[in-house]
Amino acid sequence: MLIIFDAVIFFYGIYTVYAAVKMKRTQELSNFFTGGNMEPIRDVHGYINYIYGRTIVLGSVAILFGVVGFINDYVMRLSYVMQAMMVLFLTVVVWFTININRAKRQFW
Repeated sequence: MLIIFDAVIFFYGIYTVYAAVKMKRTQELSNFFTGGNMEPIRDVHGYINYIYGRTIVLGSVAILFGVVGFINDYVMRLSYVMQAMMVLFLTVVVWFTININRAKRQFW
């Protein structure tokens, strides 16, 4: 049962990193980064530069969380490591949400 959760988080991290790299390379935003907000952005390049590194951090932590979760469930028990990863992942999600809101205020 938990393998589904681990896989979803892992693939979410991979997609997040992929979407960030694609956004940086093409300099075009997708709905993934705008939250479906279709209002015109004042400074697309500034928004991309602001959010790119933060998105890579979020995706990397999600990938790491998925891998550690899988190891914890199927290879060996890593209770303290898993607890630390949960705190880290939730902290990064809150941090990223705050940064997205800041970026929307600054660049929209």
